[in-house]
Order: sequence, then structure tokens, then C-alpha cells
Amino acid sequence: MLQIKSEEDEEVEIEIKEDEELHNPDPYDFVYSNIPKNTHVFKTEENCRFCKATKFKYESKRLCCKKGQIRLANPDTPPELMRLWTSNDSEGRHFRNNIRFFNGHFSFTTLYCHVDRDTTDIRTTGIYTFRAHGQIYHNIHSFGNSRSDPKHLELYFYDDDPSLEHRYRHYREAMYEQDRQVIGIITDILRDNPYSQQFRSLGQAQNLEDYRLILNLDQRLDQRTYNAPINSEVAAVWIEGNERRNTYDRNVILHGNNNEIEHIRSYYGCYDPLSYPLFFPRAELGWHRKIPKKDTQEEDVGAENINNDEDPGNIQNSIFIYASLLHIQLSFHDAIFAQIQSVACG
Repeated sequence: MLQIKSEEDEEVEIEIKEDEELHNPDPYDFVYSNIPKNTHVFKTEENCRFCKATKFKYESKRLCCKKGQIRLANPDTPPELMRLWTSNDSEGRHFRNNIRFFNGHFSFTTLYCHVDRDTTDIRTTGIYTFRAHGQIYHNIHSFGNSRSDPKHLELYFYDDDPSLEHRYRHYREAMYEQDRQVIGIITDILRDNPYSQQFRSLGQAQNLEDYRLILNLDQRLDQRTYNAPINSEVAAVWIEGNERRNTYDRNVILHGNNNEIEHIRSYYGCYDPLSYPLFFPRAELGWHRKIPKKDTQEEDVGAENINNDEDPGNIQNSIFIYASLLHIQLSFHDAIFAQIQSVACG
């Protein structure tokens, strides 16, 4: 699901399907007339000798991990999800070929940006091009609007229903059976996701307008002794009148049966697991704003977080963390492709 903003500043949501094609002819060969004939590639650099992160030409040697001062844990992948990533069977291939569709289906958030309308008109450009102006956001919606079908995080409310009809109605007609199989598998995988565990408690609730969901924006897990968060660390459910506003230091409160939308900023600890549940199936934190250096004492970590809690996000720190996280993901993908090749050759 893509949420865009029109020229009149009205929010518009567009359902994007992977297999949609534009069949308009291209009489002037506009698309293929200027394809480059040569390929230009950056010169390769040695990986970081401390964290093995992939480096680009002219990058600082300290950019990824400050020369070994920051270490990230490599979270475990559930076996069934690993099977989808690596298996050469029909389910695994369908999952990987349609990964954007499945991540969008299970994402708790929606993508939000300003779209350049000039590039979306194939009558003038020859080909549809999605171009975003300015910053891209991920939003999270309130829940319980009785005038519409469940969507986004609301879908998790009803995952205890064995029929899963609330999810299957979002299938693609041309891939009905394949989508049903993979959606059912992913639903089972994400039952242990702490967000899913909290949200499923609302599936049998009456009068959703009386309920509130409070999301913890700033979970702080020490990457050196890494553990996936539990459900009480990521979110809480409460009823209006039973105030629990001090549950977390920094939070977003979602109200039942209204149209409120909240931005999930890129420097919030919950940004990645809410937006990319197939990469963070246990709501693991790939990074947060104050990941400590390897020799920092635990009590010093807490003091640093309290003193700098209003910092709107240390961009340099985020770069360090994402560079190291990129290496973890690349290593993960290398292992996946090695297994795929082994299966194919075997």
C-alpha cells in the first residue's frame, strides 16, 4: 500500500500490485533509444577489517563501526522463514519473486511521500516512473474504523481466526492459490512477533473505540547481549479511563475508531521492525539512536540515553549502524544464495 500526497495536499492511497503492466504503445521508441552501451562500476575496496562491512571508494575507514568500537548482533531467522528465503520449491520461489507484495501485506505501516506527477504520465515520458520529492515517511494508522475492512496493523487483530479470510481477501486473482499458501505460512511465522502478540489481543474486543494502543518508540537493547524484545517492551493495550501514559518514555498512542495517522521516524527504534517484518520477524532492533560502544558499562548506557533523549536522531551514528547492518544483511543474503545454488545443483 502506497500513500501519496496530491497537489492539493490531500492524502491518497494507491494499491500497488506487482503484476500490473502498462500496455500503452511506444511509437517513438522513447524508452530504448538512449540506453547506455557501457557499464561503469566503482573500483572495489577491501572490506572493513573489524566488522567486514562492504566499503565504497573514498569512504572513511571509520564510517561503518568506528574501527571496531561498535558491534551489532546478527539476529536469528526462524527456520520456516529461512526455508522461504532459501528453498527452491514452489513456495520459496513464489515468496522471493513477490517479496515486495508480501512485505507490504504484512507491514504495520504505509509508505508516504510527495510524488512527481510529471513522471507518472506515460503520454509525456514514454514510461511510468515513480519519483518521490523530499523525504519518504512510514506512517501508522489508528484502528477500528467500522466503515472499512481491516488493513495494515488491523489485520493482525484477527490472525487467530483459522480461516484467515481477512488476509486472503487481499490476494491477487492471477496468483490466488500461491498467495494463499505463502500468506498462511508467513502468518504462522509472525505469531511470535511481539507486535502481533499484542495486537491479536484485540481480535475479540468489543467497542474498539474504547481501546488505545501505545507503541514504544525507543526500545533500547544492548547489541552486545542481544535478545529479541518481548511484547510488553514494544507495545501495550489499555482501555480509555485506565490511564497508562507513562508506560514508555517516548511513545505513540493510537486511538480506536478514528482517522489519526502518526509518522514513524527513521531514527525510532521501531521503524525497521514495523516497516519490514520479513527482515525483522521477531521485532528485532537493527539499530537505535544510542547503540553503545563495546566497552561502555550498562549503567553508563542508561545515563547517556536519559541525557540525550530529545536528540532528534544522530545522523552520523545512524550511518555507522546502517553500514554495519548492511554487512550483516549482505552476509545473510550470501548464505541464502549459497544454499539456493547448492539445492539447484544437487
